[in-house]
Amino acid sequence: MHPNVNLIEKSLHGITDGTMTFDCFRAITGIRSATVANEILKFLLERGIGKRPGEALLSFSSTDKLRTSILAVSLGADVLRISQSLSWKDFERFASEILVNCGFQTTNNVRFTKPRAEIDIVATKSQFGLSVDCKHWANNGRLALVEHTRKQIQRTERLLSTSSFEFTKVVPVLLTIYPNALSCDSNLVPIVDINKFQSFVDEIESNMDNVFCISRY
Repeated sequence: MHPNVNLIEKSLHGITDGTMTFDCFRAITGIRSATVANEILKFLLERGIGKRPGEALLSFSSTDKLRTSILAVSLGADVLRISQSLSWKDFERFASEILVNCGFQTTNNVRFTKPRAEIDIVATKSQFGLSVDCKHWANNGRLALVEHTRKQIQRTERLLSTSSFEFTKVVPVLLTIYPNALSCDSNLVPIVDINKFQSFVDEIESNMDNVFCISRY
């Protein structure tokens, strides 16, 4: 049985990178009942979120807050409210972790000058790459997404023409926290929500014929 989604939302306030006491977690989250707090923590631990080295101690990783946010949304929490509790760093760390686990090497915050631009994550595997723009917002209107895909194509073209990365093909990707109106389309930059990112990365190399990519000539 799932706990009340409002309690999952409350637990977000107590999930920070590092170690804390059980009593500190209760104080930060406002979950006064020790029984209820234990039930919430058990629910999270069963889903790979957090660790409990002792009855009185808790520890969380840098990606646990985002994992809990995604879980809360899947249980019916308000998307906008949850989104406002996350930082862009939480999002980028989680995306990088997925890419590394799939065998990619990652470089975060690749910057260009004249004009200034930045790619959030560049992931490489042999001569193949992903250029990932992490979008940390809940409202993904069609026009805004189309404009962001256009800019991501431009940044990826600059990456291929000016960087020292050795790949010959790069797929520009927009990564969002929550599901969006536009899905992956062979005629568009892939727009992928974080829940589907793992499977997208796992399948990308075998699916290159159906995905928009930019080649180095």
